[in-house]
Amino acid sequence: MPLIRQPHRLFAALAVSALGSALPTMAQTETPSAFSTYDAESRLVVDTQPYVEIISALSVPENGRTLVAYDIAHAQGLPFLSEYADYLGAIPVEDLNRDEQLAFWLNTRNFLLVQAIAEEGRVRGFKKKRGTPETPGSFWAETRLTVGDTPLSLQDIEQNILFAGWDDPNIIYGLYQGIKGGPALPRKPFTGANVTAELAEAGRIFNAESRNFRVRNQTVRVSSYFDWYLPLAFEGNEQALRQHLAGFAKQDQQQLVRADGNLTRRNLSTDFEQYRARQVQTSIPSGSGYTPSGGFGS
Repeated sequence: MPLIRQPHRLFAALAVSALGSALPTMAQTETPSAFSTYDAESRLVVDTQPYVEIISALSVPENGRTLVAYDIAHAQGLPFLSEYADYLGAIPVEDLNRDEQLAFWLNTRNFLLVQAIAEEGRVRGFKKKRGTPETPGSFWAETRLTVGDTPLSLQDIEQNILFAGWDDPNIIYGLYQGIKGGPALPRKPFTGANVTAELAEAGRIFNAESRNFRVRNQTVRVSSYFDWYLPLAFEGNEQALRQHLAGFAKQDQQQLVRADGNLTRRNLSTDFEQYRARQVQTSIPSGSGYTPSGGFGS
């Protein structure tokens, strides 16, 4: 059963569609999260089609990654990104079950980052703006959305909701960073039905890249991206990180990863990641059937 149905206009391929009405909460359980209430029996699902349409309209897939055309998003899409953000803020999160909540917060956090970068237009000094999860920059600490009566930044969603509420280190692979060395932006949204499996698959893909995880001779080399989330995902425990990474290693390499190998870091590529269209029609004619040129909506 979908949530919060409301009419939306179409912008090119940006169809921000409807969600339907909520049911009352049936069960509540406390967790160490800023949003600790949930309905364990709920069958409500959040309609993720708007996410699909927005990301598809503003991005292209390239080499297994989703590249957003932020110049187009800034020039033409901001009102519709804002409209969808308002919709996300109206979702009664407490009426969802735990899997739906996890999917909602991951999708919301990633969408808010796309919106925030689009609002910037041409991003300068992104490394400083981002900071790290331990010492976030102003870009990550700025309020981006109010859900219920709670103002939230990207950092709030990561630290006080996702990592506080779920003991799953694979969450780090579902967090788009806007940089080449981070996990890719999911082209398809997480759902309550697929979130656990999709996070595990995102981890497999991330760690299959030698720049992120490589075992050679007696050395285990990992991306310094793992250091960003070591305090939140692994409680600052490097042995817990090793145990996690062993799950992505070949069987004959697992002991090296767990304990025996020399653990080293590779510098994280913090180069900003985006798609620049070679041919883009800048005027958007009216009508819901229009799709911009330059590969969008693929």
